[in-house]
Order: sequence, then structure tokens, then C-alpha cells
Amino acid sequence: MFIKQIKKKNKNPGKEYIYYRLIHGYKIGNKTRHQTILNLGKLEGVDTSRHKALADRIEELVTGNSTTLFPDIQSDNIVEDLAQKFSKKIVTEKLFITTPPDKKRISKEISRNYQEVDLDTIEQIESRNMGGEWLVKQAMEKLGIQEILSATGMSKEETSIAQMLLTAKAIHPSSELETGRWLHESSATKELYNINEEVSRYKLYKAATQMYNHKTDIENWLYDNVNTLFSNKSKIVIYDLTNMYFEGQMLGSEKAAFGRSKQKQSGSKLIGLALSIDSLGFVRYSKFYKGNISEPGTFDAMLSDVVSAMEIKEEKPVIVMDAGIATEENLEIIRSEKYGYDYACVSRTIPKHYDKLTDKATAISDNRGHKIELTKIAVQGKDDCFLHVKSSQKKKKEASIDKKLTDRLEAQLQEIKDKLPKPGALKKIEKVHEKVGKIKAQLSRVGWLYEIKYTEDKKKGIVTDITWQRIKEREKPKGEYFLRYTQNAVSEEDIWEVYNLTRSVEAVFYAKHIVMQSVTKRIVENQSIPYLSLQYHFA
Repeated sequence: MFIKQIKKKNKNPGKEYIYYRLIHGYKIGNKTRHQTILNLGKLEGVDTSRHKALADRIEELVTGNSTTLFPDIQSDNIVEDLAQKFSKKIVTEKLFITTPPDKKRISKEISRNYQEVDLDTIEQIESRNMGGEWLVKQAMEKLGIQEILSATGMSKEETSIAQMLLTAKAIHPSSELETGRWLHESSATKELYNINEEVSRYKLYKAATQMYNHKTDIENWLYDNVNTLFSNKSKIVIYDLTNMYFEGQMLGSEKAAFGRSKQKQSGSKLIGLALSIDSLGFVRYSKFYKGNISEPGTFDAMLSDVVSAMEIKEEKPVIVMDAGIATEENLEIIRSEKYGYDYACVSRTIPKHYDKLTDKATAISDNRGHKIELTKIAVQGKDDCFLHVKSSQKKKKEASIDKKLTDRLEAQLQEIKDKLPKPGALKKIEKVHEKVGKIKAQLSRVGWLYEIKYTEDKKKGIVTDITWQRIKEREKPKGEYFLRYTQNAVSEEDIWEVYNLTRSVEAVFYAKHIVMQSVTKRIVENQSIPYLSLQYHFA
């Protein structure tokens, strides 16, 4: 290979342009032929005396053979960088076909010359990660992701970019800007999907929007494929609701709204995500709601959507919920003639009147070996079955949290009390009441257990002393709750295992957030959102 100078004259007299081409010379019979491999441009910054070194280095990188018995020892960084750039383009775009390995090579083999190398000075060039990307690609092939996306009308290139986006969300969850950088610099995902051009964040935004526009169809097709792979015919339906907060103002969004944040982000707008999974953890249904939607308020609509998406024949589903969803109103909806389903849920409200049906509690252990006691009870005025659950580990956890919050509350109250006699301290009646009220609100889990009394000087309008007392009668037993279920839900031997399924919602919510991260950025009128901070919560 060699570099050839090309002169091109403009129509205007006196103007001449010079650029260079990489040429491959070969013979056909007695005649020499030249093949243009690549236009190199003006090669600014490279002296013409270095063109031969550049051509030789490109040929070495492309063919894998040394072109000379005496390598150029004066090779500089500019020549090396250009050689790496041009050779990569030649190989990627298949601009030059090298000699097949079974053919004899004309070039003379160079004898080996071993030298010591300082490993600390070695730098990697164009290295890529491929392990996790290949694993995700195999999983998506098993699930038929490409066929599902193609069925929505996406082109081959669009399906490839969409799968690259899903791969990034599974391995390197981040914004589209960072995802583009990761695909270009760190990952071999583009090579796996034969994408040679740069994948900008705008293409990733478009792929996310296209998937969201067909979210329902994609979920249904994907769940059908999962059922085929795993022969899953579970009748268990687990439901929970979480919310995420936005970092931007979201002025153009209809669904972003202020509400009760699961992560205490009261100053940020929220969006709600309802999720229903089966006993194996596969998603049956998901939907975004306004950020101020209440957990019980979404249940009827969710149940209708899930039922319409399921093939219910002889066996009706069992709805499994946690305490935040299992209101009396929602349980009545499940029992109504419209559905008539069985359910299992947690009830942390202690029934006022109940009778033990067994004298001795049944002792079991959870997956970590912690002791749990189960006692079957009958609640007056309720037709459902109840289990009184006592967990020793949960009791320790709740006691530890209670002590921590109690110490914080009493320390802040003591600080206010100690400052009352000092000049310039907070002591006006309304200000002291306001301050104490904020403390109780911030530590509401234990704040409502305290009765606080104030000694006031009405003439001066100040508080002279504060006393507080924890009311033991207000405290609830620690480590205890009740499991409520219909008689036909499952056998009594399996009811505890059925309840434990609700704990798997947290892991599924996390995976769902990763996949839907970029999708939520454009769910309302294609409004771009600078950044969405994902939070997940197990109610």
C-alpha cells in the first residue's frame, strides 16, 4: 500500500486543491493495477516524508503482517492515531479483502525478537466489554424481543437500537446521553447488532417512545412467550403501586403532579407506576398514573385491565396484596359479583374482637432461619380467615427503629427546653408550638405516642417549660401483624408461602424501573425531561 497525491483544479483559474488516497498496487499478468482503498483527506499535520510510514502501519494493522524487514522506529503519535483510525474504518466497512489464511503469503517472515516491556506503561486501545451484553442478547433472542418489536412496525435498524437501549438499561442504567457514550466507548453492543454509525441520544429517545407507544402489545406478547418457555399457568396475581419523582419542573406534563412521595421528596413532582406480577415474578400488567393518585384508587381500574388481559377459564386468580392496597373498599371490589375472586393480604390493623382457634401457635422459620409463630384466629363480623403472625426478627427491627426515632425526638425536645431560660432563644408561645409540631410531623412514627405539656406565661406570651410523656396505651405490639385470606384462596399449608410472594414485588419493581427509565421521559405529549431520578418502594 502507498499514499498517492491527488490534485484537483477549481473552475476558477489559479486555485488548486490537494488531497490524498490510500492505494493498493497489484499485478494482473505483466500489467500493474491500482485500487483506491480509502480517501484520506488533506492529512494535515503529517509531513509528506511520513506518508510511507503511515501507509506501512495501516497495512500492518489491516493484514496482520509486517510490510518491511526494518520497522520504522521513529513512528510518532500522529501517525499511530491516524493509522488506527483509518485501519478500523477499512476493516469495519470491509474496504480491503486480505489474503485468506490458507494461501501462501509473499511477504518474508520476520524472526522473533523478544524484549522486556514495562507493564505499567501499557495502554488499551479500542477495548470493549462484551460478556454481559452477549448474555442479554441471548436472553432477548429466547424471548423473541426482535420479532415482537418488528411486529409493532419498527424497522430493522430501529429494533436494533431499541434492543441496544434495553441492553444498556439492564447493564448500565443511565440517561440517554450517558448511554450513548457507554455504547460508543465502553461496550461492544453496537458490534453485536452490526451498527457502525454513531447512536445519538435522539435515536435512543425515539426508540423509547416507539416502545412506549406499543407498551400494552409488547407486554402481552412478551408474557405469552414467557408462559410458553416456562409452562407457567399460575393463578397468583400480585399487585403493588409505587411512585417516582422528577428532578425537573415538568411544566408541560399532564401526569406529573405533587403527592405523597415514597422517598420523602415532597418538593418534587411525582408519577405513579402500578405493577402486577405472577408467582414467578413476570410482569402481567403495568400502567403509569398521575403522581397524586392514591394506592386504593387505582385498584378497580387495574383489576379490570388485568382480567381483560388474562385467559380466565375454570380457575379464577388469587389476588395477593400488601397492607397499603388491602383496604376494605378494595376487598369488597374483589368479592363483588363483577369478579368474585379469592385474595390474600396483610392487615396491620389489630382486630378489636377475635378468638384464637388453636391453643398453641405453629412455629416455622423463614428463609434466613428466623423464628415465626402463626396462630389461626376468628374475627367477629368477618367471614375471612385470619392468621396472627409474630416474627422475632421483625420485632427486633421495629424496636431498633423505634428507639432511634424516640432518641431523636426526645433530644430535640430537650434542646428546646434547655434554651428556654436563655435570652434570645425561641420561647414565644406560637413559635414553640410550631417548632414542636414540625418535630412531631417529621418523626410521626413515634410523635403521635407522646403527650406534650407546656407551662406558659400568658402575660409575656412565652413558654417557660416543656414536659413530655410517652403514652404506653397508644403503642402497638412490635413484630406482629395479621394475614387475611378467603377460605378458598389456597390450602392452609401454602398460605404463608403465598404471602411471601409479595416480597418479590420489590425486586421486580427495580427491574421494571430500569427498563422503563427512558420511557417515562416521554410519556406525555412527547415532552422531553432533562433527568428522571428513579426511586422504588415496597409498600
